[in-house]
Amino acid sequence: MNGQPPLRLPARERNAHKGCFGRTLLVGGSRGMCGSIALSAIASLRTGAGLVTAAVPDRCLESVAAFHPCLMTLAMPDDGSGCFSLDAATLLAGKLAGVTAIGCGPGMTTQPGSVRIVDRLLDAKSIARVLDADAINTLAALERIKNAEDLGPLVLTPHPGELERLTGAPASDRDAQIGAARTLAGQTGAVIVVKGGPTVVVDREHDWTNTTGNPGMATAGSGDVLTGVIASLLGQRLSAWDAACLGVWVHGQAGDIAADLHGQPGMTAWEILDALPQAIGSVVGA
Repeated sequence: MNGQPPLRLPARERNAHKGCFGRTLLVGGSRGMCGSIALSAIASLRTGAGLVTAAVPDRCLESVAAFHPCLMTLAMPDDGSGCFSLDAATLLAGKLAGVTAIGCGPGMTTQPGSVRIVDRLLDAKSIARVLDADAINTLAALERIKNAEDLGPLVLTPHPGELERLTGAPASDRDAQIGAARTLAGQTGAVIVVKGGPTVVVDREHDWTNTTGNPGMATAGSGDVLTGVIASLLGQRLSAWDAACLGVWVHGQAGDIAADLHGQPGMTAWEILDALPQAIGSVVGA
């Protein structure tokens, strides 16, 4: 495919069990947007996570659970319209013991319950987290991220519109967006994935440009898959930097495999999802 991966995963020991590969929690979804968090959760499974739980508003639980029999689900209080209620953050905080990584944002909306969840997760500095989609839109409203100095292991994966809302850098100005991401990474210690062609990953000290992927990946749900991939790698105890870079590469590799099989115009996020096992398998071992 395109170039060499930024790093490789070790081969799995013969006596390994599911507890060796992380317990990943994906938080998101709302009525009408259950597919977003389902894509993320399934992507985590297909990238090698040992255990994956999707925490979703109560009335979304059966819809999300129906996507894959290997997913566990956690029903969270909702506000009566299929979004997280204000009480959801309190319940979630009590469910974090043993979780090795959290992915948050796909399909969750920016309603008050979601805002409170994201605010709580910013304080969960002992757990590696990746925030995407509405979690990033919520960050823009919270303002506190701009004043934070160290948020622990944290990856942000904004598309250009989300990055503009977060930093003010115009979505139409790629160089300005990368510069704004560098500034925000320097302020907060977060690793920021600047999506685009090609995707660039930045932190306080590094820039890395991806070599995989294709325009067929510009389709609904593709970013949700990336969230799950990075969450899975964080759960397998990669650093935020390594998980972001390898996750972006594997995601793009899966997109290239899907394009070869189906063509770019008609491929969907589901085809990217189906290609993840082959993509992650290509980076295991020497």
